[in-house]
Amino acid sequence: MNNPDESYIPIDLFCKTCGVEIAFVQKLSDYGLCEVVIVEEKSYILPDQVSDLEKLSRLHYEMEINLEGLQAIVHLQEKIKALKEEVDLLQRKLDRHQ
Repeated sequence: MNNPDESYIPIDLFCKTCGVEIAFVQKLSDYGLCEVVIVEEKSYILPDQVSDLEKLSRLHYEMEINLEGLQAIVHLQEKIKALKEEVDLLQRKLDRHQ
């Protein structure tokens, strides 16, 4: 495995930088909204999750959306993405047959 300092972001650094509580990120992980990686008893997040975590943090702290609401929002966003991909696929099939 890579050195965690190179491939992961320490949760405490992310939280300090974004002004969120570590417990909030842990709760997001409990709800399946992010992945927390533990290496040598230290918690990290994956770099590709930063943007999503920032969005979820803003929704929670600025708009006061609870964790269940965040979970619903993420689920709906995933559903929209899947439907867009299906529409694109069907459009390509239709274009080939015309």
